[in-house]
Amino acid sequence: MIEVVRSGRVAASPERVWRLVSRPERAPERLSPTEGVDIISGSGCGQRWRGHGRWGERPSEVDAEVVEHRRPLVVAWRHLAERVDGEPAPVFAASTVFRVELEPSGGGTLVRPRSVQEPASAVRGVLVKLFGSKEIACGVERALARLADVLRPPGKLVP
Repeated sequence: MIEVVRSGRVAASPERVWRLVSRPERAPERLSPTEGVDIISGSGCGQRWRGHGRWGERPSEVDAEVVEHRRPLVVAWRHLAERVDGEPAPVFAASTVFRVELEPSGGGTLVRPRSVQEPASAVRGVLVKLFGSKEIACGVERALARLADVLRPPGKLVP
């Protein structure tokens, strides 16, 4: 198992953060590679959605299903399928789950994103650890920064 966890504090209530992180259609506001999301079915736990974005210069898609939905503390989804240029993406992980935990913290919210991947094989696990973990960590850190920006109270300057 390969796990990447980061945390950051945002100046917004857990309920306000929840409204942003629990709605897949708002992913483009907080996740830079995501350009759009289509809701396929459902809501809450069991909801399925498709995220559209870019893998470098190439169009990509991720189909996902919400596997945990505990308002306003935890939302998690697992990847069901990944495509690049309309074709199945190379499989490095047998499973990928992304989880966002929220915790009240000093008038704001501590946000803890967690990516957990089960490698598809021992060799692919080594490749993910060597190359993918750093990329995932950078993406999670960018997402935390974007989330803090989007939720910054009006009139507050960036420190």
